[in-house]
Amino acid sequence: MAHLRDFIQLKTVQGTAVSTPQHTLIPESQALIIRFPFGGFVWQRPTAVFVQNGEQSERHSIVDVTRLATISVMAAGLLIPLLLRLIKKQTT
Repeated sequence: MAHLRDFIQLKTVQGTAVSTPQHTLIPESQALIIRFPFGGFVWQRPTAVFVQNGEQSERHSIVDVTRLATISVMAAGLLIPLLLRLIKKQTT
């Protein structure tokens, strides 16, 4: 019997390290993988960059501004009509 985890996976993966004379940079991303019998879908978004300087290692998070803007527009598209309907009901 097939399980849901066989079709949908959420993974955090690290990319190929890039070395400079002073640092080593390692990108990190989150991947949503959806498999169908006839194909699949992969959506990947950046989450962080690891910076290694000798023995020190730092993780710098990446803020996905496009994602925040998309969510804001969708929320406004849902809330504004509801607020307008409430205002219209109160005035009548």
